[in-house]
Amino acid sequence: MIFYKKISKTGQINLPKEICTELNLIDGEYLFIYKHQNSIVIEKQHENVTFNQCIFRNGKVSIPVELRKLTDITQNTLLEVQNKKSNEKIIITPVKDKLLS
Repeated sequence: MIFYKKISKTGQINLPKEICTELNLIDGEYLFIYKHQNSIVIEKQHENVTFNQCIFRNGKVSIPVELRKLTDITQNTLLEVQNKKSNEKIIITPVKDKLLS
């Protein structure tokens, strides 16, 4: 399932409840966050423990500034958020041809 979201001024994105439930995300849980191609990937487990981590809190995660810069994400960028249940990943991809006003 695909959702469309935007990022807040503080770099937070509110993850859809359906995705949080499906991946069994727990409030206060640390998640791995990294760039892959032109997307940001968030997952519960990763073999490379040196990747950035973010805390899942109140249905939101903060995307680090360096990842936002690398993927050209601003407050006006429309983001496609999808869940890859097969490998328990959340993929966040900027939609370049659509901007939120």
